[in-house]
Amino acid sequence: MKPGLKHFFDSMDAYLARPGAESLERLYAEHPDWDARRTRVAVYGDFVRGHVRGVLEKLYPLVRGAVGPEAWGALVEDYTLTRPARHHELNHAGEGFPAFVADAAAPRGLPAFVSALARFEWTDFAVFASAEPPPPRVERLTANPTLVVLEHAFRLCAYVRAGSARTVPEAGEELALLWRHPGQLVTFYMEATPPALLVLKMAVEGLSVADVAAATGMPEPDLREAVARFTRDGLVLAPGG
Repeated sequence: MKPGLKHFFDSMDAYLARPGAESLERLYAEHPDWDARRTRVAVYGDFVRGHVRGVLEKLYPLVRGAVGPEAWGALVEDYTLTRPARHHELNHAGEGFPAFVADAAAPRGLPAFVSALARFEWTDFAVFASAEPPPPRVERLTANPTLVVLEHAFRLCAYVRAGSARTVPEAGEELALLWRHPGQLVTFYMEATPPALLVLKMAVEGLSVADVAAATGMPEPDLREAVARFTRDGLVLAPGG
């Protein structure tokens, strides 16, 4: 990139990080011969900044509610200074937010669970938007290709599911499973349970119901029901399912 062009984009990048009258004047001072109308550039700056805020509010409503409006505003303001609006797809402006919250939570006195919650909310979106297509047919029990496993120190699945009744998530180690349902095309999530992990093990290792029943002592009808239930939920894909 030519030095003059690089200088322009660097100064525009600095302006977009914090649009406003003062930063706009600094931008024009850097380029005294630039004849673009200030009002149009100001509208563009507000547009970019507004999209970052809008994306964060859409992707992280639970974090926003957990920290309160004042702390949320400060998080958004400081995260915007990291200049996240670089990807062509707007939602990716929020991709780095969980890592930012993880670094910012303790110094700002935020609840300990918010960084895990931010990671959960981003994963919820990323699973929903995954480009991984479900196989049209499978020859044997198969784990859903969009499955993501999160490990954290709070019972977030119950917290997220509580809706308007939620308060603060209970402390406790949790393995959360998130996947996109192949038919409903929405993100499903659950705390990993022994039956779910067993069915996933069957799918990953190609184990038959008869072999697992013999090895574990679990009745075959119960095992088949577990496979059927998690197939309905889309956690695993079954032949003919």
